[in-house]
Amino acid sequence: MPKKLLLIPLFFLTIFSFPKEEISLTAESAVVMGPWTKRVIYSKNPHQRLAPASTVKIMTALVVLKNSPLKKKVAVSKFASSMEPSKVYIKEGEEYLTEDLLKALLLNSGNDASVALAESVAGSEEKFVDMMNETARAIGARSTHFKNSNGLPAEGQYSTAYDLALIVREAMKNKKFVDILKLKNSEIRELNSGRLIKLKNHNKTLWNDTPYVLLGKTGYTKKARHCFAGYIQYSIWHKAIVVILKGRKPWSDLEALAKR
Repeated sequence: MPKKLLLIPLFFLTIFSFPKEEISLTAESAVVMGPWTKRVIYSKNPHQRLAPASTVKIMTALVVLKNSPLKKKVAVSKFASSMEPSKVYIKEGEEYLTEDLLKALLLNSGNDASVALAESVAGSEEKFVDMMNETARAIGARSTHFKNSNGLPAEGQYSTAYDLALIVREAMKNKKFVDILKLKNSEIRELNSGRLIKLKNHNKTLWNDTPYVLLGKTGYTKKARHCFAGYIQYSIWHKAIVVILKGRKPWSDLEALAKR
């Protein structure tokens, strides 16, 4: 009796095969991971602890989505409104829906929106950060330690490309998280005055004509340099998580990884 041939779809061969040639990246650390299996497809210094900049906001969004209704009203404190840019300039005493501040968090990287959400969920940013660290440990991100909810420079705050890939993998399970990342533009409205704030996604690749879609969160500080954590979607079933840390040319790095 002839042996049956094992047929493997071409896209599985593509996504789970290692590149034949070394990829040239400006990023100091990078990971490409299969979202279903957590298998590392490509890596460069994947466990090096580095400043994560605003990729921290993925964990902030994840904790908010797990612990707060989207229609909950969020009051802006003086502390939240005092955050350094990037910010969306929400004002002390204003109120917004949680869903709207999540958009400000993930599209415009609003440091003020991040703290307002943290205080709404936990009562203080400090207690919220404890929740972030507990969630990181629960999903296996054990080389990560958060000190704030927005990724602004803080001594003792670090993560790794591998850990951030795990965090992205967990966040991808939430449809609202994914839906927000897909938005090029949006706007949010203050609930009392009706003041509108226009938003524009910092992810420049959404305007590019490519055979894939790159969704995720950008980040930059002088220490962290350019960072990105998200995923590449080639088709409905063909996805790959991608993280780069401490890069000089993030979009070139991401293009190289997407075409691997």
